[in-house]
Amino acid sequence: MQQPFEPLTNVDAISQTLERLTAAVDDPLPLLVQLFDAVRPDRSRNSDQALQRWRRMLQLLKIPRYHDGLRTALLTLFAQRRQLSLYSESGLLPNTGFFSELHRKLVHRVLPELADPAELRDCIRLLFHRPGDAIWLSTIPLEEQLAFWQLLTPPSPRMLEQLSEACLVLSHRVCAMGLEPELLRVLPALKTGRSPFLALHEELAWFTAEALRIEDETSPNEEDKRHLLVLTDQCHDVVRRAHHQATAVAGTSMSLTFLLTRLEQHLQRLELLVEVLAIRVQTVPDSLVVERWSAFLADAVLGELRRNSLRQHFADLTGQVALLVTENAARTGEHYSASDRKEWLGMLRAAAGAGVIIALLALVKIKGAGLHLPILSQGLLNGLIYGGGFLLVHLLHFTIATKQPAMTAAAIAATVSQTRGRLRDQERLLELMVSTARSQFAAVLGNVGVAFPLALLLGLVAGLLQYEPISLEKARSLAQELNPFTTLSLFYAAIAGIWLFVTGLISGYIDNLSAHSQIGPRIARLPWLQQITGAKGAAWVGSYISSNAGGLTGNLFFGLMLGVTPAVGQMLGLPLDIRHIAFSAANIGYAVATFNFVLQPSVLLSAVAGVMLIGLINLLVSFSLALWVAMRSRGVAFSSVRSLFLPLRRRLFSHPLEFLLPVEPRQESRTSSQ
Repeated sequence: MQQPFEPLTNVDAISQTLERLTAAVDDPLPLLVQLFDAVRPDRSRNSDQALQRWRRMLQLLKIPRYHDGLRTALLTLFAQRRQLSLYSESGLLPNTGFFSELHRKLVHRVLPELADPAELRDCIRLLFHRPGDAIWLSTIPLEEQLAFWQLLTPPSPRMLEQLSEACLVLSHRVCAMGLEPELLRVLPALKTGRSPFLALHEELAWFTAEALRIEDETSPNEEDKRHLLVLTDQCHDVVRRAHHQATAVAGTSMSLTFLLTRLEQHLQRLELLVEVLAIRVQTVPDSLVVERWSAFLADAVLGELRRNSLRQHFADLTGQVALLVTENAARTGEHYSASDRKEWLGMLRAAAGAGVIIALLALVKIKGAGLHLPILSQGLLNGLIYGGGFLLVHLLHFTIATKQPAMTAAAIAATVSQTRGRLRDQERLLELMVSTARSQFAAVLGNVGVAFPLALLLGLVAGLLQYEPISLEKARSLAQELNPFTTLSLFYAAIAGIWLFVTGLISGYIDNLSAHSQIGPRIARLPWLQQITGAKGAAWVGSYISSNAGGLTGNLFFGLMLGVTPAVGQMLGLPLDIRHIAFSAANIGYAVATFNFVLQPSVLLSAVAGVMLIGLINLLVSFSLALWVAMRSRGVAFSSVRSLFLPLRRRLFSHPLEFLLPVEPRQESRTSSQ
């Protein structure tokens, strides 16, 4: 049993430990542990100190005997331990479900697992044995990490043998995942044709066997490696087609999303190991091998340190769920973008129709509040009023402005994922963002531009008929509660924006579930429904429910949340309420009509400003949350969007009307030039 050792915290301990490593030792692990104890910062979140000590180590490694001593120690450590699990498991999703993996992590947090010093994978956790090591190590720039791990390049013959075995293990897993029934369900062609996963396994078995016998004339060459990578590209293509088919037609599931993610990870790891193994046949430049091998080691170490991280586990889950529910939202979001004048006018008409319904709903909700029901009953009634109105909006193919951001954000994220920051493809993304802004303006204009005057007209007509739709006290309350300076109206608007975002997720999830479970065809085959409506009628019902399940469910949920949230806030004594731009505009109309246009100017102006700010908060909150989730689900960095800020600002200053109205400045400029 290894004797415990005292961590060294002095910066000078780095040079002392490197000096000790220059002498040959039977087992370099204790000295390597002392080295990283010396490099480790006093606090895990002290990134400056971590970087300073890491650079101190790199500076000392410029001394040849320190460099050679540490390299020898690391190579000895790798040679004495089993390396297979590090290459084939670290940083890859395991073959377990979410709750099984969660249970394992929880158990290991309470009772830490025993490290096996014979396993290189466990030795990494001995080298970085503090809970916060993953935090400070991740703050070290990648090029600084690579400068250290380059000590293990080029790989030794022992490491290459382990790499060859790891390639075989990975190919077996890839082949098994490629034949899973869930994958064959979405791609039935794999059942009849030659599976590229089987071909990859057969080719890789021959390649790895021959790569270790470079003295033979039958050794693989550059052409053999290219053929192998062609097969991996074919496997990647199968994954992409499966993903597209699942999200577009067949529907996806958590298990399928997990399977495709895991399959993609294994293929990428396999390609990397093949590139490193190919140096035995001199098929790649040494510099490329050094870069990829060092990057792999750095990534594998961080992956191993996060092996039992609950935060990382939940982050992976949310990413998978987000991808599952945002794909359908992305396709729906493309229909919420007006690219030309005809679509813009269609969006305006649809929003105007919704404005009529919203004005009526606001009046019904005000009259419902006069019933003075118990708090929870009143909340449920308001929720049913909202939900019924939103369902009617959906059935009549109208649109509500604030519902659009959750859909359009997913479409923008999908486009970002496709462009990957390439400047030549950013014009498409730029056009989508401009059309999205234009569509939002049309929707807001239609909702507010109809809801307010219609509410005003209804209030005036009611006054002429000697009917008081709302009392003076209620009208004053409706106007004062929109003041953004003296009330929490903007905070309530943010709550409404959150529910708008959640509604988009629910709609995407239900649409996906409907496609995956084949709800439409199954409903169409119900015997009792066919007896009532006939075969064609049942088919129509099934098709309609399959196409509108997400929209209907999302609208009903959104309405219930708008109604129940204030009731829950009253019962718990918490400041919970909602503010929605269209309903707020209708409320102002009724208030102004009740006061016969003699409402105090300060109250009126503050209410108008409140409506504008409420609309802005509604849109920004729902759009930001939806964009964050959609981009996270696709693994897209926000830097990809940040690069668009400059061209977007130039577009705004050069053609501002494009963001509001369906103008075509480029055609106009060409006309003027002629």
